[in-house]
Amino acid sequence: MHPSVTEAPPPRRSLASWAALAVVMVIGSYLVTILLAALCVYLPYLLVTVTTNIQVLILLVCGVVMAGTMLWSLVPRRDNFVPPGPPLDPARQPRLFSELESIAAALNEPMPREVYLIPDVNAWVAERGGTMGFGSRRVMGLGLPLMQILTLAQFRAVLAHEFGHYYGGDTRLGPWVYKTRATMVRTLRNLASPSAPLRALTRIAAARLAHYLVVAGLNAYWTLFLRATQMVSRRQESRADELACWVAGSEALIEGLCSIEKASAAMQAFWQTELAPALQAGYRPPIAEGFALFVGAPGVAKALSAHLDTALRKTTTDRYATHPPLHARIAAVRSLPSKIPAGSDARAIALVDGLDTLELELLQARMPALKPAALRIVQWEKVGVDVYIPLWRGFVAGFAPLLAGVTVESLPDAASNLADLSSRMRDPKGMLLTREQRASRAATLLWMSFALALIDHGWELRAQPGESYLKRDGVPISPPALIGEMQSGKLSPDAWRAQCRTMEIGDLRLG
Repeated sequence: MHPSVTEAPPPRRSLASWAALAVVMVIGSYLVTILLAALCVYLPYLLVTVTTNIQVLILLVCGVVMAGTMLWSLVPRRDNFVPPGPPLDPARQPRLFSELESIAAALNEPMPREVYLIPDVNAWVAERGGTMGFGSRRVMGLGLPLMQILTLAQFRAVLAHEFGHYYGGDTRLGPWVYKTRATMVRTLRNLASPSAPLRALTRIAAARLAHYLVVAGLNAYWTLFLRATQMVSRRQESRADELACWVAGSEALIEGLCSIEKASAAMQAFWQTELAPALQAGYRPPIAEGFALFVGAPGVAKALSAHLDTALRKTTTDRYATHPPLHARIAAVRSLPSKIPAGSDARAIALVDGLDTLELELLQARMPALKPAALRIVQWEKVGVDVYIPLWRGFVAGFAPLLAGVTVESLPDAASNLADLSSRMRDPKGMLLTREQRASRAATLLWMSFALALIDHGWELRAQPGESYLKRDGVPISPPALIGEMQSGKLSPDAWRAQCRTMEIGDLRLG
């Protein structure tokens, strides 16, 4: 249950001073740049009034060019906001928007004007559009995989954290800081990679020295600006965590933060190893369901738990990171008085209606060249037969002659001599692979051809996101894992031959 909207959380005055620091740094960045631009012209001009020679004139021209470059870089650019995904419609998503509205009401904040579905384990809020924050509008991004892995209570805590940025005015300050950072980057890039006239001028020693001093001065202020604004960002994140606990409870927020840390580490691997092959083969499996299966697979879940343990032990973070270290956030949250129960284990994805249509829209927004509407729908239990086996056959067919004479029993010899096999495998067209990439490709050829030999001998492929193996008579085999053990020497040739005799697969030929 959310707090009553009349029970407004007490304001934290200390944030006003941090916001003031950010404003000072933003204004200071423009003043410093303008001052440097003025000095670039004024100091050479003073020299011209004292003495006139070719080097002083070149220095003056160089100063004018650098000043013009800096002043042009300062001109505000309009924020051309590109939607990060398909927009979510309140009429089509009544339950999801009811949840958003309840969080907004708890903090007495207006709803964002636009809410988008994004393919990340993340949620964010911002004010986008307009120029330097003027004419901007509130927008929000909600990750489809985020809603799949979080419970309703954890999702509520994450939403409250994001609305906390609206509540604290962080998003109103954000465009100024964001635009100033972009301006500083643009200025440094334009000076560090000078135009042809400026390059020609800096061949003269005096002009080159002046150019170096200006770039060094801007770099020094840029470093100071980043450190100061990142400190402000961390205070804002801590304040948003406090508000999230007030709305949804500390337990839900802690569990949500840990789930996000783990799942974020898995998203790229899921997309590259599970979803992308299916899409490229012309199939569209359910994205959210597949991601849940992937992070729940025993091997993946173990690796993600180890990743979380490492993250929790990490006591330092990058000096420019916008968020405090995870362990520091959790320790701060535990000290807060809010102890609202975490609630049921129901997933936040239950708030979403028309999930299949939304996933199609998400793919169309992210991969328009793929033409997702033409993809055939497939369930994950069919991906092995419909996607993987044809892909394996296509890859192995191109190198079948290289496997002549190789049997399942002789796999350890082939695995220990990948250099010879890889040297005979042509690189993909238009690519020049490294030695390590060629060895990896040769190992892939071995395990794929091994898997196909077993499948043609009656073994069944069991494939789910995060785990894939072959099985017959209750005996499971993972061809990639076995080839890896043969490469490392963990599985000796004698031990493998004994296994082959037991399973009666030693005489099977590859390729």
